[in-house]
Amino acid sequence: MGIGHTWPDLLRSPVEKAKDILVGLNYGGNPRPVVMIDEFGFDFGGRMDEKSAQILRLTKRQKPELAMAVWEMRGPVPKVLANSYRDVADLVMIESYVRDKKQYWWIVSQVWAARRYGILSKTIVVLGAGKGGKPGEDWAQTKEELKQQIRFVRMIAPESPGVGFFAGTPVLLASADALCAHFFDIPTDGAGLPAEVLALGRTFSSRYEKPTLVVSPDLVEPNYSDDGSGRLAQPKTMRAYLINLGDKDAQNVKVRLRNPPDKGGEVFAEAVVPLIPRRSEAIGVLPVNGTWRVWVGQWEVEVEAPGCQTLVFRR
Repeated sequence: MGIGHTWPDLLRSPVEKAKDILVGLNYGGNPRPVVMIDEFGFDFGGRMDEKSAQILRLTKRQKPELAMAVWEMRGPVPKVLANSYRDVADLVMIESYVRDKKQYWWIVSQVWAARRYGILSKTIVVLGAGKGGKPGEDWAQTKEELKQQIRFVRMIAPESPGVGFFAGTPVLLASADALCAHFFDIPTDGAGLPAEVLALGRTFSSRYEKPTLVVSPDLVEPNYSDDGSGRLAQPKTMRAYLINLGDKDAQNVKVRLRNPPDKGGEVFAEAVVPLIPRRSEAIGVLPVNGTWRVWVGQWEVEVEAPGCQTLVFRR
């Protein structure tokens, strides 16, 4: 049995104190203690993510017998967190809460990053079942949709040790449990999945001769202050997670964020990303030079990438 702990007091404390909090939890004398941390993954390798990685490493150094399971949110795991998970975490649970096949790119982008950093063998995909706690958080609503998502995960992440679920009605969860009793018998070739779902899964595993970029307004977050207050680090920047699926490097890629037309349409952050290595990723750090009037996923992302193919996804 693990002890659950949420992030606020950890990230609002200095790193040493956060480490002491985790080390000092009441594990009931368990010789093999486990802590489950909800949740890390705030700013695509920014200050909050760097601090989170430091906390994990110091905690493991102080209490090496402590097993750590971490919930990872907000898209593909960035390098600084992935490296710490690989070195000291025992289980990573990626939050892959989607509604239907139009949003499956979110799951496969997360799996792509976990495989890229060598942590997929200790990573499980956690699917959203039913409804979340906020307006618009509508995830898998039927047994058929949840079954399809499970089959999709099995196809794109055969190395993963399992799958998990968040929320959900008793009927949905009972159906998921029944299917997961035979999880490792589910075919990994995508048998039974619709053609468009198969094609999406293969988008992230196919080989591309030219640089092929995956971009999304949902894969952009502000750089937060590392005091855990929710304030933005100064000077203000946006951090864009950019994937290159191609066999050649992408160079001098210009990225802009723009308010939608009904909110003024002006550019409020932009930068040139010098290099996105082949079959890898880069974080574009975009200085904020204007006012953004909408929040994550609602702004527009524009990319100028000569010689590249660009795939734009949106949740």
